[in-house]
Amino acid sequence: MNRPDAPELLAAARETLMNDVFPSIPEHLRYEVRMIASAMGIAAREVAAQSQTEAALFSGVLPESIADSTSSSDDARRTIAKAIRAGVFDTPGAQQERLQVALAKTVYNALMISNPKAAQSSGGQR
Repeated sequence: MNRPDAPELLAAARETLMNDVFPSIPEHLRYEVRMIASAMGIAAREVAAQSQTEAALFSGVLPESIADSTSSSDDARRTIAKAIRAGVFDTPGAQQERLQVALAKTVYNALMISNPKAAQSSGGQR
């Protein structure tokens, strides 16, 4: 949904750092630049893992026949949106409550990345 996503942004920034900036870095700072590039790679992998967690969270809300087709967070979000538009969650009950919890967790997790102060001031509503 959000393109480029965080792993793509980190990969592009890391590539630019190593291919365009690194060659002009003085020798005494190259170790630090390699550490920064390594940290960017670690962060990209962590974000990708969070994306898989989000996909699993949404898959747990969807009926099994639909959930099987979601392999990424983007797939899961599209599938959840289609299910909401189709009225799958219109009836009050456990399924609707699971959806609300999943959506709240997803919004909170996104807010923790984009605006941690706002997320913390919300009292950790998850």
